[in-house]
This record gives sequence, C-alpha cells and structure tokens, in this order.
Amino acid sequence: MSTRIYKLGRLAILQLLCLLVLESCEKSKKANDTEQPQILKDNYVAILDSIVPILISEYDAPSAGVSVIRNGQISFVKVYGEHQKGKSAPKNTIYNVASITKPIVATMVMKLVENGDWSLDEPLYHHYLDADVADDPRAKRITTRHCLSHTAGFKNWRWDEEDGKLNINFEPGTEFQYSGEGMELLRKALEAKFNTPLETLMDSIIFEPAGMKDVSMRWSKIDSSKFAKWYNSSGKEHNTDFRINKVNAADDILVTMADLAKFCESILNNDILNQDTYQEMSKPQSEINEKLNQGLGWVIFDENEMLGKVLNHDGGDPGVVATIILLPKYDAAIAISINSDNGANITNSIVDHVFKHGKQIIEGLHWKNSIPTKVEVGRIQLQNYSGAYQTNLGFSITFIVTEDGLMTQSDVFPKIRLWPKSENEFFPLPFELYFNFYEENNRMHVSVLNGDNELEFTGVK
Repeated sequence: MSTRIYKLGRLAILQLLCLLVLESCEKSKKANDTEQPQILKDNYVAILDSIVPILISEYDAPSAGVSVIRNGQISFVKVYGEHQKGKSAPKNTIYNVASITKPIVATMVMKLVENGDWSLDEPLYHHYLDADVADDPRAKRITTRHCLSHTAGFKNWRWDEEDGKLNINFEPGTEFQYSGEGMELLRKALEAKFNTPLETLMDSIIFEPAGMKDVSMRWSKIDSSKFAKWYNSSGKEHNTDFRINKVNAADDILVTMADLAKFCESILNNDILNQDTYQEMSKPQSEINEKLNQGLGWVIFDENEMLGKVLNHDGGDPGVVATIILLPKYDAAIAISINSDNGANITNSIVDHVFKHGKQIIEGLHWKNSIPTKVEVGRIQLQNYSGAYQTNLGFSITFIVTEDGLMTQSDVFPKIRLWPKSENEFFPLPFELYFNFYEENNRMHVSVLNGDNELEFTGVK
C-alpha cells in the first residue's frame, strides 16, 4: 500500500468516525430533547397563533411580539398585528422594552466583574460622585452590588423627591427600593472608569457576542419605519416623544424580538457569563416582598419547587408593556412586548395559556397572595355594577359586562378583564387588585384595594 493511499484511507476513516460521532451526538440531543421535562405546552405555537390576535383586538393593542426559548434554543419568534396603525408589523419590529434594559445592562456589568475589570463591592465614588449627595457620607458606601440589587437608598427617579434632587433615604444595603437612579449612577461610574460610553461597552460585551444586530441604546441608530409606536388605553397614539436619544442604563433599549430571544438564550446557556457569574447574578440579594427577591439585575421567584428558580424583569412606560421570564430548570424562556398601555392583560394571558403551570408563574411574580378561584355571577348582578364611575383621583372608569365578568374602560386606566371572586368582589389576572362594589345612598360605589388591603382609589356611579 502506498503512503498516499494509506493517508487517504486514514483520512476517510477519520471522516467516517466524525460523521458517526456527529450522528450519535444528534441522536443524543434528540433523546435529551425528548427526555427534558417541558414547561411549555406541546401545542404552544398553535395556541399563540390562536389567542394573540384575539387578545390584541380585545385590548385595543396594535401589536404583540413573542419570543420563546425551548430546550435552550430559540424556537419561536413572531410579531402579530400592526406596529403602527395601518402598517402590518414586520418580524423585525423594533420595540422599546423600557426597564428590561436593567438586566441587560446588569449582564454587561457582571461580565466586567467576571473578567476582573470591575468590582461588585468597590465604592462607586472612587469613579463618580453625584453632586446632589456629595455631602452625605452614605454616598461613599454605595457599590455596584447596591445599584444592581436596588438597595442604594434612592427613589426610582430624583424627580420623585419633593426637592427634585437625588437623596439617600436609608443606609445602602439595608432595604429594597426600586431605582433607576442607581443604574444611572452605575453608568456614570463605568463611563468615568473606562472613558467609554455605555453603548460602546454594551456593543462589544453583550450585543456582538450574543449576535444581537437589531438593538440600540438610542433612537438615532434605528430604522424608525420598523418602530412599534406607543398607544394609550383607548387605542390612540401617545403624544409622548418616543425618539429618545439619551442613553440610559435603566430604560429605553430598542430591540427586536429576535434579538431579545438571543439575549435570553445566551443567559440560559452561559454563552456570555460563566456558571459562577450566573449563579452570583441570580442569587437573592434583597427582599422585595414575602415571595420575591431581587438579584443582580433580575427579580427572583424560587418558592415553587415545580417551577424551580424563575428569573424575571418587566418593562413599563406609557405605551410600553414588556416582560422576560426565564425558567432555567426547563431551559425555557419567553419574551413578550406590547406597544400599548393595555399590555399587562395580554402578557399574562399568554403566559397563562402557553405554560403548563402558567397560573403559578403569574401568581409568583405578580401576586403577594394567591390568585382567587373564579366564581359565577349572574348577568343581572353584573349589569348592576356596569357603567361609568367618577373616581376620587379625578378620572373616570367604566365597567362593561363580558360573558363571565367585567372589563374596564378608561382614558388613563388600563383596559383589564375582571373575574368575580365573590358576588361583589372582582380581580384582574396581571396584578393583585380587588374591586369591591357596594350600594350606598342609592348609588353604586367601587373601592379598589391592593394585596396589602390598602385603598388605591374609590369611585361612584
């Protein structure tokens, strides 16, 4: 046998072995796919195609974008409806996902920590100190960990303070208080340390490695014809200027559903962060309430053994409702974006329908208590509650009878479906509120209570 023939034969054998290994791996992968416990219903695609068009019509929302990760891989990306009135939404519709910006930016920060270029616990004043709190000694104790776990002591935004200035309301690290200001303080410290804009850091550390090509931190870098404009609870376009060019670490990332899916996929598969960094990021750092904890960028629900640890972040601004839900135990995730004030009922209805334990996911993430059992209330009784009510907060809200409950309608309050908990008490699915109807002085009244039994508002018909 000549040397040349021997080499060719050996090469052929190696190629055959490679093919056999690849085939074996593929069979193993398929077997694992079959064996992997599933949290998504088997027919979730058909369910989405069936219910989403109905939901966006029912809630006067122009469009809904949905991405699904199954077995650690992107398995579904679709945009339904019109991203701008009269224009069919393309698959690469660009959504502003509001506060979902926070966990995406947090992931970039954690990568810097993983690389040894940044510290979770070094005081940020070494790099940047806000003038509003420069004279407060507690400002010199604020760290990246505090900002990512919302324990820096700030309110959400400085304009929430009576004096309109940034204030530290408690000792950093001792309490949870959701704050965009903390993320912005972190951004300024990062930019000062690296002498690099946040968007440049995001491009090189997150967007490019994750293959996210249709994402931006500012308006000037996107195709405005693909943007999902914002619409209010009456289905009318918001007159708010959505062309936001100021980069913000807490808000306003512009992204397609495909790129949002790539981000979710990279988190589940440890493609950007290694396992140790992911574990640190998804570890409870502060307590939001009895059910929920705050990690480093993520909200964490881990009290349901069947679900395992659930990572979540929502986004909400005028005309913007978005959510990301990661279920690492099942290598599954869902991302949903709605360009309407009425999006909460849509996002939660989708979760309820496509996940096998959707109700438990919603209850864990959005309810302090348990979601009540629905009861039947007669149509005559529902008619007694229907009509327009003037609230003590100065807005009007109308209750419309549906086939099995009530629907709200208002220019300022979201359109939500209300299910009967009892003959005169109703609740929505997206968040824990209780609408109590009662008659007083021959007039029908409504009082709205939260999960702590605190009064939110009242109304009279």
